Amino acid sequence: MTKLLKNNQQGFSLIEIMIAVTIFTIGILATGAMQMKAVSGNSFASGLTEATTVAQAQMEKLMALSYNDSALNDTDNDKTAGLNDASAATADGSSQYTGQTGTVYNIFWNVAVDSPVTNTKQIRIIVKWTAKTSARQITLNFIKALSQ
Repeated sequence: MTKLLKNNQQGFSLIEIMIAVTIFTIGILATGAMQMKAVSGNSFASGLTEATTVAQAQMEKLMALSYNDSALNDTDNDKTAGLNDASAATADGSSQYTGQTGTVYNIFWNVAVDSPVTNTKQIRIIVKWTAKTSARQITLNFIKALSQ
């Protein structure tokens, strides 16, 4: 007769299984938190990209105007002190754009005549929007020269 060898068939203990499940759970939760941060970062980047595109489009519109166009006037004559005005009441010009996601971008532009040198206009475009509950803003500057 053949003698059967008894195999050592001990399994995992309950404590070992609980430790493994705990480590797995921590890893999954960390991955979930990382995904949430990535989604939040992508949302911010999307808003910033759209705001920059809106500012550049406004800049192109203003650059296409003639030097003496009324949209390029310093309406309140506050020169460089008024370049940061960012409300419809104080800015030299304003408009609004609603983005693809429904975000409303408020666009303001201010003009300083003969700045930084004679026969130039310094123009500052400010775009403001709200992302979640935070107010956001970007600024774009350029100079338009009198062409002769």
